[in-house]
Amino acid sequence: MNIISKNIRKAAVLVTAAFLVSCDKSGQTVQELSKLNKQRDSLTVEVANDVKIIYTDDAILRAKIAAPVMKRFPDKNNPRMEMPKGVKANFFDEYGEIQSSLSARYAMHYEREDRIEIRDSVVIINKNDEEIKTDELIWDKKKRTVTSDKPVRVRIRNEKIIKAEGFESDETFMNYKLKKVTGIVYLDEEIEPQQPQLIE
Repeated sequence: MNIISKNIRKAAVLVTAAFLVSCDKSGQTVQELSKLNKQRDSLTVEVANDVKIIYTDDAILRAKIAAPVMKRFPDKNNPRMEMPKGVKANFFDEYGEIQSSLSARYAMHYEREDRIEIRDSVVIINKNDEEIKTDELIWDKKKRTVTSDKPVRVRIRNEKIIKAEGFESDETFMNYKLKKVTGIVYLDEEIEPQQPQLIE
């Protein structure tokens, strides 16, 4: 179940209006008008500011997502929600305890597949003080898995940094696997411990 806060305002794309005005409706068939209406609907954008989304599974809190701007494209063939100005997320275990936090500059939720693509400066911090950085993550909500085929950098506390190609994890980012390790750097300096940041 997804719960979305804040009011949503609909804004029809201007090019649609201009296109419709230029048509001579008197000579159009029902089929042509129906096609025009479908084109208009597919170009309608729902915009919301300061959005918070709560994901639950069997009444168990799984994740919270916050975005300063969300755009929903109710395209019948490909409905999707875009978060073009950044996204933050918290992930929880079955007891409601926060396990990790995520931040990125961009995300797109493809509603039919229930898949979220998270891109650009993706940073995850889990409660074990492990920091994961990559350029892209794919969150498959149906399978409850997170994957990436991009280069990944994992800092294990103040012990070492692991570089790899590809990444697989559960939704909590507590149980993950690196597909191909390309390098390990052992650290010899103290790094201040980090913990997941809770979304208010």
